[in-house]
Amino acid sequence: ILSNAGKRNILIATSVCSRGLDISSLVLVVNFKCPTYVEDYIHRIGRTGRAGRKGTAITFFTQSDENFCVPLEKILQLNKQSVPK
Repeated sequence: ILSNAGKRNILIATSVCSRGLDISSLVLVVNFKCPTYVEDYIHRIGRTGRAGRKGTAITFFTQSDENFCVPLEKILQLNKQSVPK
């Protein structure tokens, strides 16, 4: 979020904020901890790109998150999103 003074505002939040927040100028969501369920992922990334705007979501994975990869790949493909190798 860019303020009038040209400074960047950053919101750091827990998963509790994945539902109910509507910040129209939010352009980036970074998931430092991979969600367990696809529904949680959708709600988390849904905070960016609201109302037809473009946004970016980045999710970090570890080996312990590999069970989430297949369901995530399917949901990304269904929504015509690029799937990194």
